[in-house]
Amino acid sequence: MHKKDMGVGAVSVLFGAWMFFMATKLKSGPAFWPKIVAAGIVILGVIIFVTAFVKLRTEGEPQEKKAKAPPQYGKVLIVLGILMAYYFAFQYIGYTIPTFLMIAGTAFTLGYRNWKVMIPTALAVSICLYLAFTQLFNVRFPGVFF
Repeated sequence: MHKKDMGVGAVSVLFGAWMFFMATKLKSGPAFWPKIVAAGIVILGVIIFVTAFVKLRTEGEPQEKKAKAPPQYGKVLIVLGILMAYYFAFQYIGYTIPTFLMIAGTAFTLGYRNWKVMIPTALAVSICLYLAFTQLFNVRFPGVFF
């Protein structure tokens, strides 16, 4: 398992570096956010790689095989459907309402049922992200609401 984690870390570093390189071709304003995301991917990839490397050196490769839960392809398809609906709703309705529905729908699909936490969290995340992108990053979203 540690070798797989090292592979994920290495691929993340390569992908983040490629993404950062591609972002340098953009104008300085629009390139800011992709560069930040790419740097984050590289940093997290390095952390994953180093952590797995240290665990491999100290513990060795794990020998016991745990029983895996069967993949839940239905949930994956539902989440993909939610993301596709989000994409199309985003174009016509705007950002805040589709983002709220996407967060709540995905949480529900993945088994989270505490509505007293899920609804305020989805609302707060969608509004905070909207404000961050529009006020901090000067990104304008299409749509009717907001």
